[in-house]
Amino acid sequence: MTETKSSAPPPDLLAAMQRMRLADNRGALELAEAAVATAKDRAPYLALASLAALRLEEPARAIPHLRALLALNPNDRASRANLANALVETGDMDGAIALIGGAAEPNLARIEGYARQQRGDIEGAIAAYLRALAGDGADLASLNNLGNLYAACGKYDEAIGYFERAITLAPREIDIYLNLAEVLRQADRGRERLKVMRDAQVIAPGNRKVLTELALAHVHADGSAPSTSIDSKDGIDGIETAIAILEDVVARFPEFGESHIELGRLYEALNRVDDLAALINRIDGVNAPPEAAFLLAWQAQREGRFDDAAELARGIPETVHPMRRLHLIGAIADRRDDTAAAFAAFERMNEAAVTDSAPVQGPTFRETVERNAERWTRDWFESWTEVDLAGEQQDPVFLVGFPRSGTTLLDTMLMGQPELSVLEERPILASVANALGGEDLATLSLDRTKELRSQYFATARTCGWDESLRLVDKHPLNMTRLPLIHRLFPNAKIVLAERHPYDVVLSCFIANFQQNFAMRSFTSLEESARTYDAVFSAWERARSLCDADIRPIRYERLLDNTRDELEPLIRWLGLEFNERSLAHEEIAKARGLVRTASYSQIVERLYIRARDRWRRYADHLTPVIPILHPWAERMGYATE
Repeated sequence: MTETKSSAPPPDLLAAMQRMRLADNRGALELAEAAVATAKDRAPYLALASLAALRLEEPARAIPHLRALLALNPNDRASRANLANALVETGDMDGAIALIGGAAEPNLARIEGYARQQRGDIEGAIAAYLRALAGDGADLASLNNLGNLYAACGKYDEAIGYFERAITLAPREIDIYLNLAEVLRQADRGRERLKVMRDAQVIAPGNRKVLTELALAHVHADGSAPSTSIDSKDGIDGIETAIAILEDVVARFPEFGESHIELGRLYEALNRVDDLAALINRIDGVNAPPEAAFLLAWQAQREGRFDDAAELARGIPETVHPMRRLHLIGAIADRRDDTAAAFAAFERMNEAAVTDSAPVQGPTFRETVERNAERWTRDWFESWTEVDLAGEQQDPVFLVGFPRSGTTLLDTMLMGQPELSVLEERPILASVANALGGEDLATLSLDRTKELRSQYFATARTCGWDESLRLVDKHPLNMTRLPLIHRLFPNAKIVLAERHPYDVVLSCFIANFQQNFAMRSFTSLEESARTYDAVFSAWERARSLCDADIRPIRYERLLDNTRDELEPLIRWLGLEFNERSLAHEEIAKARGLVRTASYSQIVERLYIRARDRWRRYADHLTPVIPILHPWAERMGYATE
């Protein structure tokens, strides 16, 4: 019997294999490519050449070899996956999808999902990742990507669910915690975001990114509605905690970074001007990275060196968040009376805000206001069940008005009255509205009305209300909830802040608001104007139905003759006028955090630069004047 011997690989193939064993991938690739054309069995040469090219990170060179391999063996799953990955790496997403589209194998479905995601096909990407998970429930990449995709669609609950599953599988993967925290930021769930970042801190206590995000989560939680998941005191001291964290981060990581910018922003929001100056003065102007130009430009603007500020702002790199960078550039240009450059910067800032936010799902804020107002009819109002609230706790004072109408200046002055406890833009009434759900105000029983009032005051306490004092609830857009206010608090006094509609809408458009459901309205000048019209239409409709005790306060009169405008308001509240109310600069410096876009203005002498700003931007406002003109005339404002 003759012994059969296996044939040895050809010498050129052996030589190529030896080069690869020696980590000479370039040599292996060249030998394999030179020999493949004349080889009787091309498959091993093609396999070796494609592997060497991939190891060299030259996917374009690997692609023809992988295609040839698949032509020889269409069932070669490894080569199909390698080819799909190579196509993705070269940017040929369509080619990758054509190759593996609809595949059930988890690794191929994951690649398809990524390719569709890069192409902007969110629905197709989600379907592919779900197929990958069906085959491999522990596919961490698919879980993480599904979280990101659902977040991009504004489907926050689904996104959170996938990130939580990913964390369960990989509890020490910090990037997943950061992704989950970002979704919670977008969903405006500050308390939950804080909890996630606290968990991340336990895992990575010395991680600069984690600590910076933890500080921002404390700030976010400070303005969030109280919840049972986190001790209520955390919503009260969150700002100071955030500053302490950031100061520690800056001390431990002195090289300039995001932590410096965020600490600077908090110093400014708290009007801690000396601390802000000290932080900026520690920046090495020669060796600091380009990002430091943001704070340097900011400082120059505060000091009135607007030409220097403009020059520094031109050097701010795109690595600084565009909303912050462009808002600063626009503000500096505005102070230099370069309205064209300012308006262009503000437009780009708002475009960045839209990009940074999830797509709108369902009705917009304006549409919601309009739909709610449609239900406010005379018949509906007259059908309200009568309730006797005699003996109940004294009703609050509500300070309302369209954003940027001077409510922050006014609430600062009211803080000078020792009998008042002023809460600024806390979600107190919103928590009651959420608890009310779909219940009809008209049919509320006495017990239910008292229950909702109790919830309101309990929430106010967690937000810092000193209940020995009369509560002033300042939240501008509570003016869209006038029927709810009047139903629960029929004896409330309501202060309406008024300002020229043109200035208000312009100011909203150029403000760098924290994006939420309502503030999204101000990323477009037209939508800002239409929202103004919708809000005031709803206000006037509700006002015509109920006999609420309302007093308008005009921003321009408050600037012109503060005492004459303010003292009658104080007396209307049943109080003796306190001279300290006129010392708004002193009050502002002592009040701590200002939760609005006005924080840098209230510490100045009465801020008059923004009065009649609309005249300088008249050409830019032309498209929205027809919407606003009727309101300006109705309020008695000049329109030319």
